Amino acid sequence: MKKLITLFTSAFLLAGVAGCSNPVTTETADNFDKEAAVVVIGAGGAGLSAAVEAADQGAESVILLEKMSSIGGTSFVSQGMIAGYDTQIQKATNVTITYEQMYENLMNNASYRLDPELTKITVEKSGETIDWLIDRLNVPFQPEAIVGYGPLQMMHIIGNEEVKGGFALNEPFMNALQEKGVDLMLETKATEILMNADGSVKGVKVETAEGEMNIGAKAIVVATGGYAYNPELAELLTPEVAGTFGIGHPACTGDGIIMASNVGAALTHTDNMMAVLKDYEIMAEHNGNSNTANVSRFIASPSTILVDGNGVRFVDEKSGGYMTQELNSPIFDRMHKTDYGYVWAIAPKAEIEASEIKRGLDMEFISGETVEELATNMGVDTQTLVETITHYNEMAVAGQDSDFKRTTTLNVLEGELVAVKVVPCEIITYGGIARNEKAEVLKADGSSIAGLYVAGEASANSAYMGFTLSNAITWGRIAGANAAAYTK
Repeated sequence: MKKLITLFTSAFLLAGVAGCSNPVTTETADNFDKEAAVVVIGAGGAGLSAAVEAADQGAESVILLEKMSSIGGTSFVSQGMIAGYDTQIQKATNVTITYEQMYENLMNNASYRLDPELTKITVEKSGETIDWLIDRLNVPFQPEAIVGYGPLQMMHIIGNEEVKGGFALNEPFMNALQEKGVDLMLETKATEILMNADGSVKGVKVETAEGEMNIGAKAIVVATGGYAYNPELAELLTPEVAGTFGIGHPACTGDGIIMASNVGAALTHTDNMMAVLKDYEIMAEHNGNSNTANVSRFIASPSTILVDGNGVRFVDEKSGGYMTQELNSPIFDRMHKTDYGYVWAIAPKAEIEASEIKRGLDMEFISGETVEELATNMGVDTQTLVETITHYNEMAVAGQDSDFKRTTTLNVLEGELVAVKVVPCEIITYGGIARNEKAEVLKADGSSIAGLYVAGEASANSAYMGFTLSNAITWGRIAGANAAAYTK
């Protein structure tokens, strides 16, 4: 029911995207239950950074809203790896990386799908962000940066022997909130941004266990995360990804994106998300999650091939690169063309067992001692699958994939085979609310909405793998500082 309500609410969103209607103006009386100079919506890495920075920059009062029962969001459950250059950690270990190297590495990883100007800011401030975490918040880091997400020694590891990963941010941020007197309101869900007649922000309507409240604000920062737990919204924004499942953080349902769009915010890059292949049956029938439905090692197995629901091969299975991202588009396309919600991954059983690859929930892979038996157990047309695998084996013997130009591990499929249905599942979204270099929320005509700011995955079109935490914290600080300045 909650997902249906979210989807219904987001139907209003398209008007804001297209710029075809005026933003909603809310003429509620100024009888707010609470008021603050700056209200930050969402207490993940971006929202926490925005709240602390706004307070540090002199905002008279700051309220931080979080719909969950604890702070942290995606940031606190992450591995705690954050990219940066020219940091005090790198200087102490004589590591030298240039801005140009960092920028090129990030854009290349993202296949140049990011906003160039905003990405430059993410990269430029990446080192400053890490030093801020150390100097301002006393966040523990490992003594040396490591190589990751490319050839550069740019990845800084948060944590120590006592607390590892992203959760090592918890105590430092909580201390900063208490020190600055930030009013943290947990289990408080923002549902609507309230607007003045002149188009500036007025406040936020929220839901609590005690009922609805109106909170007045001079400036608002939206930091609610993306929508990687809301596949219905993903499909609404990008119909090509219909059939995906959401495996992101449970808080990432696109609330802020919907609220901002309903008051005139434009959206951008919503066709760009990270999706990883998961076990379709576990996701669809057993309430699966990223761990229980994991098939990454099966997909990466040298001899694995992919066929559609009819048993027809359709892609170079090894073209996906890291996280299989380049496979997502042809898989979605094939799912829609064949009207199945999945495709099949097939590999030799001996190869899978030799690698000790197991299926989640103690389930067994579909198997067959012959291709005919495998087809029967898969429920696909026997003749079609026999023809597919026979043709593939002929190409493997010849050493040339004349269909899809696969050059990596073109192995003959022989012996007993195993199969599993797979589907791309969204884990991070890279599109959302449009913004400028000040983190001001933009309308479709390029003008800003007075007093409204955004940071983190709610508008994550300036980061990719390795820079997710950096993007959240950097833009949280930018949004918080500019929100505080606006209130003055």
